[in-house]
Amino acid sequence: MRCERCGKTTGFGKKVAHDRMYINGRASKKIYPNLQKMTVSTPNGPKKIVVCTRCMRTMKKGLSST
Repeated sequence: MRCERCGKTTGFGKKVAHDRMYINGRASKKIYPNLQKMTVSTPNGPKKIVVCTRCMRTMKKGLSST
């Protein structure tokens, strides 16, 4: 899935196994964005969209300041 506002999607990285100060191995991992469903009012009526929490916060700040 992806954020409908900013396009944020799954990221990729490595899990690093440590034994005290030595690195024992690396394994691939996926980093998922925190996506939530949100209802937004449009000229055609309310619509549900999937956005990340960062965009949700930004949208709520924009609504409260006006």
